[in-house]
Amino acid sequence: MLQPGSEFRALVAGAPGCKLSFPIIVAVNCESVKRVSSRPTPRRAKLPDDNAIRICMNSLPKALTRGFDLRLSILAIGLLGSVSASAADLASRGPAPEASAAIEIPGDIFGFTSATDTGGVGDKGIGLENDAAFGARSGLYLLFTQKLELGYTIAENWSVAGSIFGAYHNIRNVPTIPFNVSGYRFDGLSVEVRHRILERTAAQPFAITLAVEPRWARFDGDGVRGDALGVEAKFQVDAPITNRLFWAMNANFATAGQQDNGTNRWSSSSGSTVSTALAYSLMDGKLFIGAELRWLQGYENTFFGKRTEYGIFIGPTLQAKVADNVSLNFTIQPQIAGKVDGVPKNLALDPMDRALARVKIAVGF
Repeated sequence: MLQPGSEFRALVAGAPGCKLSFPIIVAVNCESVKRVSSRPTPRRAKLPDDNAIRICMNSLPKALTRGFDLRLSILAIGLLGSVSASAADLASRGPAPEASAAIEIPGDIFGFTSATDTGGVGDKGIGLENDAAFGARSGLYLLFTQKLELGYTIAENWSVAGSIFGAYHNIRNVPTIPFNVSGYRFDGLSVEVRHRILERTAAQPFAITLAVEPRWARFDGDGVRGDALGVEAKFQVDAPITNRLFWAMNANFATAGQQDNGTNRWSSSSGSTVSTALAYSLMDGKLFIGAELRWLQGYENTFFGKRTEYGIFIGPTLQAKVADNVSLNFTIQPQIAGKVDGVPKNLALDPMDRALARVKIAVGF
């Protein structure tokens, strides 16, 4: 229940055996972080939640390549297609046993990628996300963000959550940031509403959830004070591949405007993240290990426009159930590919980071 490219379109229609809240065409335009600022120098993207909301804070560095990365698009489509093909093959062999209807994705087992579960009616929980973004091309850069979230399932397939954020910056001698900064500060609030529009049944394994999370933030990824208002739209799908192996995919889009404290002018930007993950159950569901692939992109306009940078991150994931109602989630993901428009060097290390990490504690009650 506790949980922030190209246009991603999915047509969801009622099908035999599918419990669908309503027919809908989903047009989600995939997530990432983008920061806005009137300063001409490149700025570093703030990377809070992914899962966790990715608010677009001041402008990410000046531009990347135009259009989309075709090779990565093919990879993402291939990953999704391979899982869909496996599910279709299983379905063609006949209906699953009745027990398969009870197979659900057991919570936050995928790292940054969110599962579709919204909880049972009346369920409550609290989660603490601790996200780190670190590593500049030169100098010292560390951004540590915390998100304390309280969630509640208000009705079948509907949940809401309220969150408070804190951020710690430790920046020293980074050429693209013209000052040093260090300190922990209150960094705003958010509210998230989630609705599962497609439930799993014995006839088909997929579930789909839509979510929206507006946020107010007080600092950008460089530690500069400046109020920002943003919203993130989230598309989440998951499925059990076997009784022990689980898959999920997220496609999120965030847009935000930020006020420059010096000029009081507002500027805007947007970003997207597409992610896919696998998790395998060990020790009777008390331990999950897996891997996650994420593709982050930034754009110079409120709704896409010219792409200014992208980064690809991959790494292992681990979730351990400390108690029946307490879980611990961990992942660390280095950047393996990326580019900033106008910068000939490999990796997007000026606006993004050399690696991302998350440690999340969730408690249900």
